[in-house]
Amino acid sequence: MRWGVYMIILDVNKVGKNYGYGVLFEGVSFSLNEGETLSIVGQNGCGKSTLLKMIAGKERYDTGSISIKKDAKFSYLDQVISDKIDERNVKDILLDVFEDLAELSLRIKKYEKLMEEDNSKYLDMYCKLLEEYSNKGGYDIDVKINTVCSGLGISSEILKQSYNSLSGGEKTLVQLARVLLVKPDLLLLDEPTNHLDIERIEWLEKYIKGFKGACIIVSHDRYFLDKMSNHILDLSDVEAKVYHTNYTGYLIEKERDFQKQMLDYKNQQKIIKRLQEQIKYFSERGMATNSSTLCNRAKALQTNLNRILEKQVAKPVEQKELLVDFKENNKSSEVIFSIENLTINKPNGENIIKDINLKITRNERISFLGNNGSGKSTLIKTMLGVNELPYTGSVLMGPSVKIGYLPQVINFKKEDQKVLDCFKEETYLDEQKARAILASFHFYKDDVNKIIKNLSGGERVRLKLAILLQSKVNCLIFDEPTNHIDISTKEVLENAISDFKGTLIFISHDRFFINKFANKVIEFKNGQIRAYIGNYDNYKEHKNVDK
Repeated sequence: MRWGVYMIILDVNKVGKNYGYGVLFEGVSFSLNEGETLSIVGQNGCGKSTLLKMIAGKERYDTGSISIKKDAKFSYLDQVISDKIDERNVKDILLDVFEDLAELSLRIKKYEKLMEEDNSKYLDMYCKLLEEYSNKGGYDIDVKINTVCSGLGISSEILKQSYNSLSGGEKTLVQLARVLLVKPDLLLLDEPTNHLDIERIEWLEKYIKGFKGACIIVSHDRYFLDKMSNHILDLSDVEAKVYHTNYTGYLIEKERDFQKQMLDYKNQQKIIKRLQEQIKYFSERGMATNSSTLCNRAKALQTNLNRILEKQVAKPVEQKELLVDFKENNKSSEVIFSIENLTINKPNGENIIKDINLKITRNERISFLGNNGSGKSTLIKTMLGVNELPYTGSVLMGPSVKIGYLPQVINFKKEDQKVLDCFKEETYLDEQKARAILASFHFYKDDVNKIIKNLSGGERVRLKLAILLQSKVNCLIFDEPTNHIDISTKEVLENAISDFKGTLIFISHDRFFINKFANKVIEFKNGQIRAYIGNYDNYKEHKNVDK
């Protein structure tokens, strides 16, 4: 937070939401000043996106109030990009942001024509309009668009394309650009790092750091949350709590809160138990001896107990540690992959990867890092023998290597199959064992009867991972394993990988994940690769030294 005199941009007071089948959250209260960033965290379904929509005025709240500073502008990035058809080119879509300046420009042109008739009569108004246009940044529109588009990697070619022809990821970039170009007082971002590579994420971080207004973020990117946040709103429980720290500090404080609440709960339970025993003793003795003194003592103790029970400390919910691990095959070759003089071309002959050499040995943990389109997934597909692009050179896999592969786009053989039937068929497990394992991946009760084609991206990852964990492997290859999954599911995956003793090769834009597992980073750039020893932070240190 930048120090100085700050205005409150947003005030949320005791806001609650109930969809009719139970309280989603209640009593949510916080205020946000200029220069502050708050991140909303909690498991999928706890209401993070719903609360953001309420602040944006796109969903009603049932109780409480939400107040935004008078005349303050806000901009909102929805996690789900609208499928509304718009055949205009991307540049025109972005120019919508400057609609007021466009109208002002039309008024200026109108007065230019009027001045041809009578210069003196309209000169003052014409000059005022020019000054207003200049003060509002009318002459800098192209510079603003180019700055944001350059940072987000929106090329000049994309700016010329029809918006409707873009991929989902490209549309997300365009909508994010629009949100940033508004220059609001309040910035509302729902999963802003989706579809962004690390270079774009780090540009966005710098942008938000320099943003003068207030910002609210919903994200599963823990590294991003750590760098951006000075307040965390935890919606894990029905009654939300604000922690005035970043994500790492929040985890520490939340654990401290849990331990304190558990201690308070246990101490109170001891008091309750002792009072109940005393009440029973004095009541029974009073009845047996017909002693009003003992009976009155029992009544007084019961009054005390009732007072305690009215304000009883709730037992904190313990997060069950899910026991999942890979069925490892420890008999692995020393050399996992040997790649020599490999060149991979696009159908038009353009190089994706040019004349690279790489040797991956047993038990290495390697992160492939680079911008989208730099060849990371292409190399992995070539290593796995599923790449259809032409290449020269050699890719050899060790004879004892057993691969477990989690692709970026997850498909199943029978998309009309139920989750439970698919899992049983892939793993040869009986129903009881299958249900128990699926529950550890958050497929509870009727969830196992969902049809695969109707699963969300995160659910597909969880099902594929559950199947993969039952295979005997000694080399894991993951292509964006943490995309589309919430933090709790990431932790399930990370617990499993932590206990895995084999080789790990993965593509990820999740810097928290890279830091946790990589002992080597291989950077892809301009068709070439370069290896750095260590994790992501070590890689960044090396890069800064190279500058």
